[in-house]
Amino acid sequence: ATEAMVRAMEAAIINGTGTGQMTGVTVDTRVPADNVITLTAKEITSWAAWKKKVFAKMKKAYRTGEFTMAQSTFDAYIDGMVDANGQPIGRVNYGIDGAETYRFGGKNIETVEEDLIPFYDDAGANDVIAIFCNWSDYAINSNLQMKTVKWEDHDTNEIKNKCILIADGKLVDPNGVLIIKKAGE
Repeated sequence: ATEAMVRAMEAAIINGTGTGQMTGVTVDTRVPADNVITLTAKEITSWAAWKKKVFAKMKKAYRTGEFTMAQSTFDAYIDGMVDANGQPIGRVNYGIDGAETYRFGGKNIETVEEDLIPFYDDAGANDVIAIFCNWSDYAINSNLQMKTVKWEDHDTNEIKNKCILIADGKLVDPNGVLIIKKAGE
């Protein structure tokens, strides 16, 4: 039950409508229009395009954030980004301990499942494919009181559990958020 609640909260923090649930970062109308960036299929593989269209939009006061994107988008486009000679950009992404390092342009990357943020190839025009933000700028309001009810359904002979947690949330400061979308082509 706890895992399901955390998963529901993650989904609401990213895509929540704000009606009966948290306001998701991707739908918060207070994020400045200039902070919504589109990348074409050619641009998502281009270091120069990311630097010009995404990194250049990061205001100095908000540069401590991190990227959030689907694991598949990271693997296919960020981790696989190469220069004109086909060589990987930047440094090797495997540390001395052999573990993957999820970083891009000096920023950490938090990867998520594709049901939260779609893979670039599967995303439709204007779908969000990545977010850049400082997650400490998102506030959750809750009394942290989880209520659990257990009962037996005599029609199906099943024991059922219902857990409820009241929670709300939204961005405290939307000005440092960058929403990266797939361009319509």
